Amino acid sequence: MHTELFDYEFNAADALDIGKKRESNEDRVITCPGIGFFAVSDGLGGLAHGGKTSEIIAEVMPEIADGIEEEFHGMKAGPEQYGAALTDRVRQVSDNIFDTVNQSSVDFGATLSCVWLIGGAAVYVNLGDSRGYLLPRYGRTLRQVTYDHNLAGELIMLGEFTKEEMRGHPASSRLTQFMGMPAPARPDLFIETVKPGDRILLCSDGLCGMLSDHEILGLIRVGSRPETAAGRLIESANMAGGHDNISVVLITVGQNRNKENTK
Repeated sequence: MHTELFDYEFNAADALDIGKKRESNEDRVITCPGIGFFAVSDGLGGLAHGGKTSEIIAEVMPEIADGIEEEFHGMKAGPEQYGAALTDRVRQVSDNIFDTVNQSSVDFGATLSCVWLIGGAAVYVNLGDSRGYLLPRYGRTLRQVTYDHNLAGELIMLGEFTKEEMRGHPASSRLTQFMGMPAPARPDLFIETVKPGDRILLCSDGLCGMLSDHEILGLIRVGSRPETAAGRLIESANMAGGHDNISVVLITVGQNRNKENTK
């Protein structure tokens, strides 16, 4: 695959599964390969309309990404400009959900974790506890780029617990930020330089709540096709219990599109 916005070729695969315990799937995967935009959204199961919220997000985010791309078309906008615009639009969507349906009672809510391939970088924007990871080609550690917007994440950042100690802890389900939260929302923005062979992973907590980062690393190592690795992630999360819906986007960065011109 390729897009004029990104310096490299790339391969991408997505997978979505209801899991073993849920009666409905409130996760959504958003894929816009033509402009290199991908996202996952996890409707909050404890709310009356969590699934409806992730559906709304899945409908509007492609339009938002297209709108930003059109706004910058013909300009020399880089990752910073795209990241700032995307962060602002995500905030607006969240605030609009709150202002429209959540002021009297919070019944709509979902997470959102996005990545946009721009220039030589991966632009991550997130709100909630769905995660964005980066695995460098020769890296031995899967690095979580995004922060978990939940109580467990805050305790980890304070150094009181490790990520593994908090995996599956009740504090993991207590979100501090999400789409539809009381305005104003404060999405995080991360810009990561990428190179050929790097792998990018987006997932809901149906995956990272079931598997450790080390286990995920073993399933997405360089050499596996994204489609194969995404399927293995779903299968392994279900084998570990499948306690929640599972959504995955896996991207492999390929060679420079202008390789011949850079020799």
